[in-house]
Amino acid sequence: MAKPRRIEQTYYYGAAPEKVFAALTEPDELVKWFVEKAVLRPRKGAPFRFTWGAYTLRGKVRTIEPPHRIVLDWIDRFPGGRAFETVARFDLKKRGKGTLLTITHRGFKSGRKWTELYGAISSGWAYYLLNLRSVLEHGTDLRSRSDEL
Repeated sequence: MAKPRRIEQTYYYGAAPEKVFAALTEPDELVKWFVEKAVLRPRKGAPFRFTWGAYTLRGKVRTIEPPHRIVLDWIDRFPGGRAFETVARFDLKKRGKGTLLTITHRGFKSGRKWTELYGAISSGWAYYLLNLRSVLEHGTDLRSRSDEL
């Protein structure tokens, strides 16, 4: 049996862990670099909702340890109603004057639709988490209004 795939990416930000953690957990900060709309209460078991255009992703906060870790049950639901449940974990460590963030997104199964989702989420995290660096360090959101999900 094939080992389930996972995404693991690490980024350095020239900002304190508290600031990076706020960018990951506060709705007013999430809209600056990641989503169009965000509903998230940073409490264990709380539901969250992220919206990009016509697409809304829902999930639940699995673990929260400010300002070091947040783990989200991530549920993508596509036309036809099929749900793809994965887990996104963000670990933050102080490094020098900044923060090292590691995203580990796991739970991807086999099959064509899972492979498509894996590719989309892997490239999506790179796109958005590099944008987070631009927002935190320069105050500039690099997203294009013509970007599609």
